[in-house]
Amino acid sequence: MKRLRVPAAAVLALLLATPLASEEMALAADLQVPLLLKILTYDRNLERKAGKELAIGIVYDPGDRDSALATDQIGSTLFRFGDKTVKALPIKYYTIEYTNPADLQRFVKQRGISVLYVAPGNTRNLPDLVRVSQSLGLTSATGVPEYVRKGVAVGIGVVQDRPQILINLVAAKAEGSDFDASLLRIAVIIGPRVTP
Repeated sequence: MKRLRVPAAAVLALLLATPLASEEMALAADLQVPLLLKILTYDRNLERKAGKELAIGIVYDPGDRDSALATDQIGSTLFRFGDKTVKALPIKYYTIEYTNPADLQRFVKQRGISVLYVAPGNTRNLPDLVRVSQSLGLTSATGVPEYVRKGVAVGIGVVQDRPQILINLVAAKAEGSDFDASLLRIAVIIGPRVTP
C-alpha cells in the first residue's frame, strides 16, 4: 500500500487557512451550568426580573446540528438542577427553536422566561436575540465567548484550562441587570466599564 506524502508546508498552510471554530462552547455543559447559575446570584435585580421562578430559555438554531446537540447538553444539565434554587427561585428551563423575533418574544412572554441562554450556532440570529433580550429585560448568557463580544451579557470562557467569567457590562445594563462589584472584580469585562 502506497503512503500519501503531504509536504509539511502544505499542512501548515491548510491549518492556518482553516478558521477556528468560534461558535463552540468553551466549557462542557456540566461545568458551565453551575457556574452560570452562581453568576446569576450576583445580579441584584434577578428576583425582580424573574418573579416566582427562574425560567431559562435555551435558544438554538434547529437547522444546525451542533446547536441542537449543545442545547440537549445544557438542557440535560439543567434538568439535574431541578431540585435546586437560585436566590430561593426554583429553576425551570425550556428549549426554543429560533425562527424569528416575534415568535421568540411571544414564547418568552408566555413562559415567563427571564434568562435567555444562547446556544452555539446562532451567529446569524445574534443581532435579533440581543434586541429581544434587551427589549424584554432578559439576562442573556452563553458558553460561546465570541457572543459576549457581540452583545450577550454573560459568558463562560476558558484560559489556561480554567473557567473564565465574561461580562459585557453595556449589554448587562441594557438588559436591566445589576451585577455586584465582587463578581465584576473576578470577571473579564468585555467592552467599556460602566461606572454606577
